Amino acid sequence: MYEHHDAVLHAVREGVVIVGPDGRMVLANDEARRLLGLPADGIADRPLSELGVSQGIAALLTSGRAANDDVQLVAGRLVSVHQRAVGDDTQRSGSVATLRDTTELRTLAGRADMAHDRLQLLYDAGLRIGTTLDVVRSAEELAAVAVPRFADFVTVELFEPVLQGDEPPLAGAELRRAAASGVRDDHPLLPARRVIRFVPGSPVATSALTGRSHLEADLNASTAWRASDPERARRILDFGIHSLVSVPLRARGVVLGTADFWRSDQQPFDTDDLSFAEELGARAAVAIDNARRYTREHSTAVALQRSLLHRALPERTALETAYRYLPAKAGVGGDWVVIRGQVVEDHVVQVPAAQGSRLEALGEPAVHGVAGDEGNRLLVPAPVRAQGTVQS
Repeated sequence: MYEHHDAVLHAVREGVVIVGPDGRMVLANDEARRLLGLPADGIADRPLSELGVSQGIAALLTSGRAANDDVQLVAGRLVSVHQRAVGDDTQRSGSVATLRDTTELRTLAGRADMAHDRLQLLYDAGLRIGTTLDVVRSAEELAAVAVPRFADFVTVELFEPVLQGDEPPLAGAELRRAAASGVRDDHPLLPARRVIRFVPGSPVATSALTGRSHLEADLNASTAWRASDPERARRILDFGIHSLVSVPLRARGVVLGTADFWRSDQQPFDTDDLSFAEELGARAAVAIDNARRYTREHSTAVALQRSLLHRALPERTALETAYRYLPAKAGVGGDWVVIRGQVVEDHVVQVPAAQGSRLEALGEPAVHGVAGDEGNRLLVPAPVRAQGTVQS
C-alpha cells in the first residue's frame, strides 16, 4: 500500500513538501524538487538552509504558519504556496505545504488584463477623439488619449492641404506636425506647427508615402531613422526614447498623415502593439477626415457669404448710412432688408419721405420697400443696426 501512496505522491502535478518541527526536510515529491531546485537524493533530515532553497520560501516552509496562495519568487518562477501546520498548539509536529507553478497562469492573466485595458482605451478614444470639427484639435485629442496608457510620447503629422480642409495630395506636399504630447514637456521631439523633413526609408516616410505601418523596436539600430536628422536623433536617444511605431492616418482609402508613438519608460513596442496602434490610428483618421471635410464646407460657405456683400456703400443724397454685418446663424444665412431713413428698431425701417409718404421694410429673405422721391434703395445684410439722418 505504501508503494501506491508513494507513486501517487510523486505523480501529482503539485509539489508536496513536509517539514519537521525542527525545520528539517522530511519529504519532497518530484514536482517539489523541480520547483525548489533540490537534488534527487540526500535531502531527508537536512535543514532547508543547507539544501540551497531560496531564503524567502525557506522561511515560510520552516515557520509552520498557515498560508493560502502565498506567491514566492523561486529561481525566476512564481510559486504559489499553500501550507498547514500538523498537530495542535500544544504539540507541533511540523507542516505540510503544496507548491504550484503559477508563472504561466499569471502571464496569461497579465495578457488578459492588457487586452481589457486596450479595449477600454479604444472605447475612450471613440469618446474623446473628434469632439469638435477641428482638424488640429482632433489630432491633439489622439495624442492626449494615447499618453501614457499606450505610449510615453505621441506626435501627429498631417499633410499641409489637410490642415486647410483640402483633399490630401497624391505626392509632393509637406507634412506639418499638428500635435505633440508626452509624459514630459522637455522632450527633444519637434514641437507642433513645425514642418517635418524626412528622407526616403525613414519610418515617417514609409507610413506617409506608402500607407504601411512601421515598427522600430530599437531606434538605436535604425539607420534610416537616424539619417533623417542625425543631431536630433542623438538627442532623442540620449533622452531615453528607444522605440517607435509609425502608422498612417488613412480614411476613405487616402492617407491624411501619420501618427507616431514613442516609448522611453515602457517596454519596447512589439507586433501586438503595432496592430493596436493601427486600430487607434484608424479611429482617429475618421475623426480628422470629418473635421477636414467640415473645414472645407465651412470655408466655402464663408466665401459665398462674403461674395454677396457690397464692397462699399453707395453715395446717397438723402441719407447718411452706416452698417455692420452680423450673420443670423453660423454658416450661410442672413436676411436682406431695404433701409431708408432712420432705423428705430432692428429689422424695421420707418422713414418720413420727402413727399410725406411713409415707408417700412422688414428683415426677411425678400426685399420690401416703396420707392421714395428719387427711387433709391440700399441693400444691407441683416440682422444689422444701421443709423441714418434725413438730409434737409
